[in-house]
Amino acid sequence: MKNYSQIKKMFSFIRKNPLSCILFFGFAIAIIKLLSLYNSIEVDDGHWQKFKVEHACVEQLGDKGNQRLSWKCDDGEIYFRWRQQR
Repeated sequence: MKNYSQIKKMFSFIRKNPLSCILFFGFAIAIIKLLSLYNSIEVDDGHWQKFKVEHACVEQLGDKGNQRLSWKCDDGEIYFRWRQQR
């Protein structure tokens, strides 16, 4: 019986504040999605040196020649290595 009254209060609150509830649930869904994306990233820099040699990756420099922007490899892909941009 106690749970029923809490559920009734919750629905009453939602009816009184629909925009706030929509924003809250929207932010909650966005945070859950961002956390799932963050956890799905494979952080594995241990194989980069081996991959770089196997695929003949060449460092791409910026216009002034002082910034390492990316790596172009023989597989036709350009890899942006944030750990390499120090």
